[in-house]
Amino acid sequence: MARGATPMIERVARVALATVFVFAGALKALDPATFAQAVFHYRLLPYAAAAALALYLPWLEMVAGLGVIWAATRLGALNLLVGMSLVFAAAILSALWRHLDIACGCFGSGPVGSTALIVSLIRSLALALVSGGLLWRELRLPSPPGASPP
Repeated sequence: MARGATPMIERVARVALATVFVFAGALKALDPATFAQAVFHYRLLPYAAAAALALYLPWLEMVAGLGVIWAATRLGALNLLVGMSLVFAAAILSALWRHLDIACGCFGSGPVGSTALIVSLIRSLALALVSGGLLWRELRLPSPPGASPP
C-alpha cells in the first residue's frame, strides 16, 4: 500500500460514514411518526418512549455523522456511532430472536421480514466495524507537542 493511501482511505471512510448516518437520520427526521412506529414494533419500549426516541435519534445520527468530518468533534462522534451501531445491531438481533416480522426502520420504511432484518444486522455490524476502526486509528494518533495525557 502506498504511503499516502491510509489517510485517503480514512477520509473516504469518514465521508461514507457521515453520508450514511446523515442520510438515514434525515429520512427518519422527515417522518418521525413512521419511525416511531418502526421503533415500537421492536417491542422493546413503550410507545411514548419510542415516540420520544423517534424525535431525538435522527438528529443525533445526523450530528454524529457530520461530527466525524471535523477533527475537533471526531472522537466523540465516532464513539457515538460505534455505540449506536451496536445498539441497532442488538435491537435487530432481539427482533430476529423473537421472530418479529418487522421492518428495520433504519432508512425510513422498507422491506419487512427476517431477510430484511439480517441485511440490516449486517449493515449495522459493518457500520460498527468501520466506526470502530476509525475510532481505533483516531486513538492511536500521536498527541500534539505539549498536550497533556488524558
